[in-house]
Amino acid sequence: MRLSIIALAASAVGCAHLPTANTAWTEGVTFTSMGPGTGAFSALIDGATSAPAPYTIRVHMTKGGKIMPHSHPDPRVITVVDGELCYGFGDVFDPDRCTLYPEGSYFVVPANASHFGYGKTGDAVYQESGVGPSAFNPVKSPAP
Repeated sequence: MRLSIIALAASAVGCAHLPTANTAWTEGVTFTSMGPGTGAFSALIDGATSAPAPYTIRVHMTKGGKIMPHSHPDPRVITVVDGELCYGFGDVFDPDRCTLYPEGSYFVVPANASHFGYGKTGDAVYQESGVGPSAFNPVKSPAP
Protein backbone atom coordinates (compact mmCIF):
# COMPACT_ATOMS: atom_id res chain seq x y z
CA MET A 1 0.00 0.00 0.00
CA ARG A 2 2.74 2.42 0.98
CA LEU A 3 4.61 1.72 -2.27
CA SER A 4 1.43 2.47 -4.27
CA ILE A 5 1.02 5.83 -2.54
CA ILE A 6 4.67 6.72 -3.20
CA ALA A 7 4.34 5.71 -6.88
CA LEU A 8 1.11 7.73 -7.23
CA ALA A 9 2.70 10.79 -5.62
CA ALA A 10 5.79 10.48 -7.83
CA SER A 11 3.69 10.28 -10.98
CA ALA A 12 1.63 13.30 -9.89
CA VAL A 13 4.80 15.34 -9.36
CA GLY A 14 6.15 14.19 -12.74
CA CYS A 15 2.98 15.37 -14.48
CA ALA A 16 2.57 18.62 -12.54
CA HIS A 17 4.07 20.62 -15.43
CA LEU A 18 1.54 19.38 -18.00
CA PRO A 19 -1.47 21.54 -18.90
CA THR A 20 -4.49 20.56 -16.84
CA ALA A 21 -7.37 22.62 -18.23
CA ASN A 22 -9.69 20.43 -20.25
CA THR A 23 -11.80 22.70 -22.39
CA ALA A 24 -12.96 22.58 -25.97
CA TRP A 25 -9.82 24.59 -26.75
CA THR A 26 -7.39 22.04 -25.27
CA GLU A 27 -9.25 18.77 -25.83
CA GLY A 28 -7.79 16.70 -28.66
CA VAL A 29 -4.84 19.08 -29.17
CA THR A 30 -1.31 17.75 -28.73
CA PHE A 31 0.66 20.45 -26.92
CA THR A 32 4.44 20.53 -26.55
CA SER A 33 6.27 22.31 -23.76
CA MET A 34 7.73 25.69 -24.69
CA GLY A 35 10.62 24.92 -22.32
CA PRO A 36 11.14 22.93 -19.13
CA GLY A 37 9.36 24.50 -16.19
CA THR A 38 7.82 27.34 -18.21
CA GLY A 39 4.18 26.31 -17.73
CA ALA A 40 3.59 27.23 -21.37
CA PHE A 41 2.62 24.75 -24.09
CA SER A 42 2.04 25.22 -27.81
CA ALA A 43 0.56 23.33 -30.74
CA LEU A 44 0.64 24.17 -34.43
CA ILE A 45 -2.98 23.72 -35.50
CA ASP A 46 -2.85 25.00 -39.07
CA GLY A 47 -0.16 25.63 -41.66
CA ALA A 48 3.57 25.69 -40.96
CA THR A 49 5.66 28.52 -39.53
CA SER A 50 8.46 27.62 -41.96
CA ALA A 51 6.30 28.14 -45.06
CA PRO A 52 5.49 31.46 -46.78
CA ALA A 53 1.80 30.99 -45.94
CA PRO A 54 -0.71 31.57 -43.10
CA TYR A 55 -0.40 29.52 -39.89
CA THR A 56 -2.11 29.32 -36.50
CA ILE A 57 -0.57 28.27 -33.20
CA ARG A 58 -2.58 27.51 -30.06
CA VAL A 59 -0.89 28.24 -26.72
CA HIS A 60 -1.94 26.99 -23.29
CA MET A 61 -0.47 28.98 -20.40
CA THR A 62 -0.91 27.51 -16.92
CA LYS A 63 -1.32 29.68 -13.82
CA GLY A 64 2.14 31.08 -13.08
CA GLY A 65 3.41 30.01 -16.49
CA LYS A 66 5.94 32.25 -18.23
CA ILE A 67 7.03 32.89 -21.79
CA MET A 68 10.22 34.91 -21.57
CA PRO A 69 10.83 37.94 -23.82
CA HIS A 70 11.20 37.09 -27.49
CA SER A 71 10.23 38.37 -30.93
CA HIS A 72 9.10 37.08 -34.32
CA PRO A 73 9.99 38.42 -37.77
CA ASP A 74 6.30 38.60 -38.73
CA PRO A 75 3.35 40.36 -37.09
CA ARG A 76 0.95 38.09 -35.17
CA VAL A 77 -2.70 38.43 -34.25
CA ILE A 78 -3.35 37.11 -30.73
CA THR A 79 -6.88 35.99 -29.80
CA VAL A 80 -7.64 34.95 -26.21
CA VAL A 81 -10.08 32.04 -26.43
CA ASP A 82 -10.20 30.88 -22.79
CA GLY A 83 -9.24 32.52 -19.50
CA GLU A 84 -7.29 35.74 -19.04
CA LEU A 85 -3.88 36.36 -20.60
CA CYS A 86 -1.25 38.70 -19.18
CA TYR A 87 0.88 39.96 -22.09
CA GLY A 88 3.62 42.55 -22.01
CA PHE A 89 6.06 44.25 -24.33
CA GLY A 90 9.76 44.87 -23.77
CA ASP A 91 13.10 43.09 -23.44
CA VAL A 92 12.67 42.25 -19.73
CA PHE A 93 10.05 39.93 -18.22
CA ASP A 94 8.05 42.00 -15.72
CA PRO A 95 4.74 40.53 -14.46
CA ASP A 96 3.75 43.96 -13.16
CA ARG A 97 4.06 45.54 -16.62
CA CYS A 98 1.75 43.32 -18.59
CA THR A 99 -1.82 43.95 -19.69
CA LEU A 100 -4.61 41.54 -18.78
CA TYR A 101 -6.56 40.49 -21.85
CA PRO A 102 -9.86 38.72 -21.04
CA GLU A 103 -11.40 35.89 -23.02
CA GLY A 104 -12.62 37.14 -26.39
CA SER A 105 -10.08 39.95 -26.74
CA TYR A 106 -7.46 40.23 -29.45
CA PHE A 107 -4.44 42.38 -30.24
CA VAL A 108 -1.57 42.56 -32.72
CA VAL A 109 2.07 41.96 -31.89
CA PRO A 110 4.13 43.91 -34.45
CA ALA A 111 6.99 42.20 -36.29
CA ASN A 112 10.26 42.23 -34.32
CA ALA A 113 8.60 43.63 -31.16
CA SER A 114 9.94 42.01 -27.98
CA HIS A 115 7.11 40.62 -25.86
CA PHE A 116 6.37 38.11 -23.08
CA GLY A 117 3.43 36.19 -21.60
CA TYR A 118 2.41 35.29 -18.08
CA GLY A 119 -0.34 33.16 -16.51
CA LYS A 120 -1.00 35.79 -13.85
CA THR A 121 -4.58 34.98 -12.83
CA GLY A 122 -4.96 31.36 -13.95
CA ASP A 123 -4.85 29.16 -17.02
CA ALA A 124 -5.30 30.85 -20.39
CA VAL A 125 -5.57 29.55 -23.94
CA TYR A 126 -4.87 31.81 -26.89
CA GLN A 127 -4.17 31.56 -30.59
CA GLU A 128 -1.46 33.28 -32.62
CA SER A 129 -1.98 33.69 -36.35
CA GLY A 130 0.50 35.05 -38.82
CA VAL A 131 2.04 34.57 -42.24
CA GLY A 132 5.38 32.78 -42.38
CA PRO A 133 8.08 32.14 -42.60
CA SER A 134 8.42 32.87 -38.91
CA ALA A 135 10.78 32.17 -36.03
CA PHE A 136 10.97 32.40 -32.23
CA ASN A 137 13.86 34.76 -31.38
CA PRO A 138 14.65 34.87 -27.64
CA VAL A 139 15.82 38.20 -26.25
CA LYS A 140 19.37 37.89 -24.99
CA SER A 141 19.64 38.57 -21.28
CA PRO A 142 21.71 41.64 -20.41
CA ALA A 143 25.15 40.87 -18.99
CA PRO A 144 25.30 41.14 -15.16
